[in-house]
Amino acid sequence: MIKFFSKIRYNLMGTGKTGKYLKYAIGEIALVMIGILLALQVNTWNESKKATTNFNKSLESVFNDLKVDLVRVQNVIAYYKEIDTIVDKIINGKHSKDDYRKFSALGRIIFTKYEFQVTDMGYNALMKNAENIPVGHEQLLAELNQQYLRTKENVEDRFNGLNNLVTSNHKRYALKYPWFSQRDSINIERSVQYYANNPIFKNEVNLFKVFGPKDYGRSIQNFYGQGLSLYLMLKTILKDKSPLPHFFPKNTEGFDAIKNDYLGNYISERGNNLIIKKKNDFLFVFRDDVATAALLTMISEDTFYNHRNGITLTFIRDESNKVISWYNGFTTIRKIEDND
Repeated sequence: MIKFFSKIRYNLMGTGKTGKYLKYAIGEIALVMIGILLALQVNTWNESKKATTNFNKSLESVFNDLKVDLVRVQNVIAYYKEIDTIVDKIINGKHSKDDYRKFSALGRIIFTKYEFQVTDMGYNALMKNAENIPVGHEQLLAELNQQYLRTKENVEDRFNGLNNLVTSNHKRYALKYPWFSQRDSINIERSVQYYANNPIFKNEVNLFKVFGPKDYGRSIQNFYGQGLSLYLMLKTILKDKSPLPHFFPKNTEGFDAIKNDYLGNYISERGNNLIIKKKNDFLFVFRDDVATAALLTMISEDTFYNHRNGITLTFIRDESNKVISWYNGFTTIRKIEDND
C-alpha cells in the first residue's frame, strides 16, 4: 500500500502537475490523520472496556464481601438484642437469687462482648484504582465511602468503648472481690448475694447497656441497614439476576397494593427534609444531609420497620384514607403537599 501511494506521488512530481500533487499530498495527510484518529479511538475504546471489566470485577469482590457481612452481622445484632432484654431485667430487679444461682452468666453480663469486624478487602482494592472508576458512579462511591469509611469507623470506635469498659470491669472485680475468680459453693453464693442485692451492680449493668446494646448495637444495626441499600445498588449495577438471599428482609402480603400511598416528601419537627422513594420495588427514606438511604419493609398495613436504625414507623392517614404523616415513637414526621 505504501509503494502504491509513493508511485502516484512520484508520477505527479515527474509530470510537473504541482496542483494535483498538492491536492494529493493533502489527501494523503488527511488519510494518515484519519488512520491515527481511528487507531486512537480503538485504543481508547479498548482501554475503556478494560477499565470497565476491571471495575466490575472489583465491584463483584465488594458485593461478595457485603453478602458475607450481611449474614454475619445479623447474628451480632440478635445477640445484642437478647443482651438488651437481659440487662433491662437486671436493672429493674426482675431476676431472683435463684436466677443468679442457675444462670451464672447473668452476673457476668458486664464482662461479655461480641465483636463484628467489617470485611473491607474488596473495597480497599477498588479504591486503590479509584482514578479508573468510570464516570457516572458518584452516588455509588458516596454509599461505598459511607459504609466502609464512616460507618465502619463508627462500628470500631463503639466496640473499642465497649471493650475498654469490659476490660476495666474485669480488672476492678479481680482486684476488689476475692470471690470473683473462685468457683466453690461458698464464693458462688457470695457472688449471688452481690449480684442480686448490690445497687452498684445495677448501675454497672446500666453503664454496660449504654456502651453495649445501645451504642455498639446501634452502630452494627446501622451497618446492616445501610448495607441492604448498598446491596441492591451493587446488584443492579452488576446486573445480578439471582433471587434476593435469605438475609434480605421481605414485605408482608398486601404491600404491592398500597406501596405508592407512602411515596412523597416529608418534613420533621426539626426541619429535616425526608423523601420516601421506591427503588428495586422497595421503599427507602432519603434524608437531604445523608448520603445513604434507609430501607423500609412493611410489617403490617401502615407499619414499617426502618432497617437503618431499628425503629418501627407507624403511618397515619386522614379521613379520606390519605397518608399524612408517620410516627417513629418519638416524633411525628409530616407529609408535605406540593403547595405547602
